[in-house]
Amino acid sequence: MSGPRLTAKLLGPDDYKVMPWKNGRGATTELAIEPAGAALADFDWRISVADVTEDGDFSRFPGYDRTLVVAEGNGMELEFDGASAPQRLAGPGHGAMFSGDWLTRGRLIDGPVRDFNVMSARGRMHHECEVIAGGPVEFVWEPGAETLFCHCIAGTLVLKMRGSAEWNLEPRQSLWLPVTEGHPGFSQLMVMPHSRGTLAVVARLRKV
Repeated sequence: MSGPRLTAKLLGPDDYKVMPWKNGRGATTELAIEPAGAALADFDWRISVADVTEDGDFSRFPGYDRTLVVAEGNGMELEFDGASAPQRLAGPGHGAMFSGDWLTRGRLIDGPVRDFNVMSARGRMHHECEVIAGGPVEFVWEPGAETLFCHCIAGTLVLKMRGSAEWNLEPRQSLWLPVTEGHPGFSQLMVMPHSRGTLAVVARLRKV
């Protein structure tokens, strides 16, 4: 592969940061944030996992777009002050994208849940998430412009970059492929469930 060498960060629980929710009503595990060490009031993007044990209001993040995917549990219903109808996330793998400006309230369907969250600064960054379950997904990645972040929720996940590298992820492990400035062209990344019940999420993050 020509050009700058790709950098991959394999992360596990010892690399994550546990911290209180912005509204103080619970705790979240921060998997990654950019720029490093940024405060909750001014980051480009942030990826985290949170345990929700009771119904209640979410922290507000004005100016940010959010994606939430249920990782564990029987799901929840999200109600928004900026939308006409609630969204029902009926179990692992179900997700929703919404504005951090909205007052958002979560109602548990049947017991606690763990959720996977991505937030990006509107006007500076754009993100999208793809849930990996049941079959492989191939991504065409532009290393010079786009960050990829993959988090394994359950089972075993295999990631293969054509002509470059291969990684195996177990539950609660992540692979972070940051932007490589000056890297030309595109790379192909195959993300493959390697066990029954494997569940993962790939987040793609790009400057606007």
